Amino acid sequence: MTAEEQFFALYKPEAGRLYRIAWAILGNEADAGDALQEATIRAYRAFDQLKGGAAAFPAWMRRILVNTCTQILRKRMRVIPVGRPEDFADDQVAPDMALAVDSDAWDAVRELDERYRAVVVLRFLNDLQLEDIATALDIPLGTVKSRLHTALKQLKERLQTGHTTRRGAM
Repeated sequence: MTAEEQFFALYKPEAGRLYRIAWAILGNEADAGDALQEATIRAYRAFDQLKGGAAAFPAWMRRILVNTCTQILRKRMRVIPVGRPEDFADDQVAPDMALAVDSDAWDAVRELDERYRAVVVLRFLNDLQLEDIATALDIPLGTVKSRLHTALKQLKERLQTGHTTRRGAM
């Protein structure tokens, strides 16, 4: 099996999860697609540097994707989510990419600062353990715990007071 075949054999089962992560962090379909494409190219080019083989691939790929998403957010100096996950029609997104997210909760998550949003998305949308989030974001475990605590506190306050804003498509 060639390196290209190995890469795509490992990549294909992760594609849906990776897209959901990018969509949740960036807030719209177009940016998520761009981020996933860019991250895939970066990962493919660096595939020979992967340590740990197939077992390490998912975390390694998530880390590349999250870093790509963060770079896109910083480069554009804006976060403008358009649409919400539940607005996707079933025929637009593959079944394994479907998102089941409460509208108010999703609005509140999208309003979080990017560093808090990334932790919440990886923990609750991608169901990662805290240690895996620390690895994916390349930050200490204590920072993950602190950011998650702060994010959950902010989400609770926003949901209790109803201070989420609805953002429409542009």
